[in-house]
Amino acid sequence: MSYETLDIKIEDRIAWLTLNRPEKLNALTPTSMHELRQVFTEIDDDEDVCVAVLRGAGERAFCAGMDLDWSESLTRKDRIEQGRLGEKTFAMMERLSIPVIAAVHGYAVGGGLELALAADFIVCSDNAKMGLVEITLSAKPPYQPKFMDGKEDPDQPEFGGSAPGWGGVKRLPQRIGKARAKELLFTGIRLDPERALQLGLVNNVFPADDFDKEVAGLAQRIAAMNRYNLRLVKELVENGYDWIEPHPS
Repeated sequence: MSYETLDIKIEDRIAWLTLNRPEKLNALTPTSMHELRQVFTEIDDDEDVCVAVLRGAGERAFCAGMDLDWSESLTRKDRIEQGRLGEKTFAMMERLSIPVIAAVHGYAVGGGLELALAADFIVCSDNAKMGLVEITLSAKPPYQPKFMDGKEDPDQPEFGGSAPGWGGVKRLPQRIGKARAKELLFTGIRLDPERALQLGLVNNVFPADDFDKEVAGLAQRIAAMNRYNLRLVKELVENGYDWIEPHPS
């Protein structure tokens, strides 16, 4: 199938899933979400796919989160539904039977990092900038992003609060621990690759010039494994099971 926001290539047991809106820093739209869900269904049922790599097109970003045009057009009802759509989509990726690698270069902020967190693990380029920055949208200067230009955050309700809504507040503590996750969520800071590696947010950092080669090598090694063993191991780890007895032959 052809896609509007994605580029899909399946080669040598690897599914390469590329967010393909480089002019928008690969920001996510409803079309992106629905296309991702379609791809997830297809590769989960494809016995010739053993691993998926999720990446972003262009030189500047893995994914800059939610598309601003989409965000600014939302009604109150839409804001509820976009949260549900993102959470359902990312949870669908998390539950894939095959391993998923998020290969992050450039910006992976807000919903972009939440998407990466739904992968089994993240590797990044040494030019990556990562963070759940949503809280800064309603911050006082100088901590508010410059593009806000002093305007009010459209997602901030008059009463109550606003927080990352696509699973980041659940998955980030699972990845790096509660205290460290709280620091990142309370401050909205962007992490450089060295700090991300220190915290355990990413598994490895590769030089930008070698990034594609290193990611391909990692994916090729996993793809060489038996698909059913990959599925079994992923299920055991995710559910905290012990494999007490082998499957009957």
